[in-house]
Order: sequence, then structure tokens, then C-alpha cells
Amino acid sequence: MKILEAVPYFYPAWAYGGPAKLVYDTCQYFVDQGHQVTVFTSDAYDEHKRMPESLRIKKTKQLNIIYFRNIFNRLTYKYNIFCAPGLFLRTIWLVPQVDVIHLHDFYTPHNLWMAIVAAILYKPYVISVHGCLEAERIAQRSLFKKVFLAGGGRWLLQNAEKVIATSENEVAAYLDYGVKNERITFLGHGINPAEFQSKLTRDEARKSWNLPMKDIVITFLGRIHKIKGLDLLVQAISLIPSKRVTFIIAGTDDGYLDELNKLIKKIQVKNITLFGACFGTRKADLFKASDVFVYPSYSEGFSLGILEAGAAGLPLVITTGCHFEEVEKTGSGLVVQPNANDLAKALQRMIESPIIRRTSSQQIRKLITQKYSMATIGNTLLEIYQSVLKKQVAS
Repeated sequence: MKILEAVPYFYPAWAYGGPAKLVYDTCQYFVDQGHQVTVFTSDAYDEHKRMPESLRIKKTKQLNIIYFRNIFNRLTYKYNIFCAPGLFLRTIWLVPQVDVIHLHDFYTPHNLWMAIVAAILYKPYVISVHGCLEAERIAQRSLFKKVFLAGGGRWLLQNAEKVIATSENEVAAYLDYGVKNERITFLGHGINPAEFQSKLTRDEARKSWNLPMKDIVITFLGRIHKIKGLDLLVQAISLIPSKRVTFIIAGTDDGYLDELNKLIKKIQVKNITLFGACFGTRKADLFKASDVFVYPSYSEGFSLGILEAGAAGLPLVITTGCHFEEVEKTGSGLVVQPNANDLAKALQRMIESPIIRRTSSQQIRKLITQKYSMATIGNTLLEIYQSVLKKQVAS
């Protein structure tokens, strides 16, 4: 197949979150299976600069990443509004040459334009919104997003051959926006578990991060954004009486770091260590140095970070806002309401019980390997593409 993937930001633009890496990994998997993949994306990298040439993925015979210039780089970082005019003309030229289109994210004029061109040319498209329709995010949406919904966003969803839902909550959101039930496909993200296995021993990993050897280490790794519930985490930590526990908050600043630092100082929590961005082998080493992974988010589509930590065998403490019910069902960790008291109690249970930590570690490894490996998710996506392509040809 000739596949066109459209995503407004691309690996390694970590400042914009996990979907950039997710799309990159799936594209690599498709290429490994013999398919030809083109990616339309922007040159957005972070608040201060565009994607450096040295970090751009080089074109090969089967994979071509096309980076369109995003006009307002800082505006994009602050409001997540992408504007890359070059993509519009290129769409008209390329769409007739591909078999299927997969649109990622939601509130982008490029997606709407590509869907219109696809409809005119009878090309099937699939869309993954990556949490953009979560209730918490909808409540915070800007004027631009309201105009987008009124000006074609609903049509974009309703006319997709398939929409990908990563949680039951997202299924409900699609239905609320008028998407027919038979067009909704439930599918999580895929990762390569081997990528998160450190070559270091636990002690070596702790030494590399300058962490106490005998402490229980509990880690959050993700974007430092207000929606991630880090205020709840700091409050919860202040309620935990256990000694010899180190908490780590690591990740790229997404506009909340200053406020987080002020909160830590106000509550006077002493056992929190803040790290910055953490990628590649350093991420695997941080997981190796940790005993528990915590993700206190108010609202998530489906967190790639949770899957990565799970692949490393870390027992999980997450909130219901993460929409990952399988964690509780499979005994892979503890799931609580997004409030400081419940979060503190769950963390305390993990701290006090080596049995819960050991059992959860075994179960989450099994869950990730069986259901969320790139091979499993990648093959399912290819089956979805083939089904919508056959349907389009038949009609």
C-alpha cells in the first residue's frame, strides 16, 4: 500500500507530546512490512526553534517525511495552532497517488483540507484525535477550536471511513459528535518494549542519576503541563508519612514548570527531584532506577508514557483520567480518582508492599507484550487500512 500519514508535529519534537513518537514508530513498522509511507508534517520543534536539519528523518525509497514550514512557531507552541500553507498545494498533488490517508490530531485546518480533497477524489481516510475530544480539553478549548468545530470539524469526523478510539471515553465523544458506531474502532497505541530495557543494573542506573540506593523511587515522566495533575501529585506527596522515598518529576516544560516550582516551595515538600527532558537510553535508565511509575493526569487520550513505563516493568499508580482500565483489571497497578487523598493512599500502598510492586510489575509486562507491542498494533492498523480501501474500491 501507499500510505499518507498527516501529523502536525513529528519525532523528535518531544515538546508536543507522545503522538510524534507513536506515528514515527508505526511508520517505521509499515516500511518494514514492505509498504510505502509519506508523512506530511510541520517543522515545529519547540517554543524557540524549528526542527533542526540534523534531526530530520532522511528520505529513503519507502519513507519520505515532508516538513512544511509552520508560519507562527511560538503561537503554535502556546496555543497548538498549526499553519503550514505549503501543505495545502502539495495535498492536491499527492493525494491522488496514495491508497489511504491517516490523519492525526484534530484541530488543524490541514486535516480538514486533506479530508475535503480525499472526499473529492474518493480516497479513504482514517483519523486519530489523540485525546483532543476529552471532556477536560473540550471545556478549555479556545475560540479557534470552537470555530473549527462549527466550520467543518464535525464533518471531518463524520465522514472518516474509520475513527480510532483509544478509550471508552473517546468512543462516547465520537458518538456525541455524530460519528456512526460502525465507523469507530477501538485501538490502543503500540510500542517496542525492547526500547525501554536498560543495559544498566539498578544500582548503576541510580548512580547515573545520582539517586539514593536504598530509597523507594517513584517517577513521573511526561510533559510538564497543568492537565497532567502534577499539582495533585505534589499535594499527595505532602500527605505521605513514609521516609526514604524519593519522588522524581521529569519531562519537557509545557508551560507549567514555574507554577509547579512555586507549589513545591509553598507546600515545602523536600523529597521531590525535578529533571528536565529525558529521552532514549536515558529514559530506559531512569525507568530502571525507579520502583513505581505514577501518572496523576486529569485527562488523557491514551498515554504513551504509561505504556513505556509498563514495558520497563514498572508497577503503575494512575488516575481514572488516564482511561486505562486494564491496569486495574489485570492487577498491573492501582487506579484512583484524580484527587490528592486517593493518590496518596495508593502511593503509600505501593511503598509499603513489595508484593504489590512485584505482582504489578509482572502483570504490566505481560499486558504490554500481549496487547500493545508495535507488531500487534501495527498489524491491526494495516488491517484497518486494507478494509477501508476494499470498501472504497467496492463502492
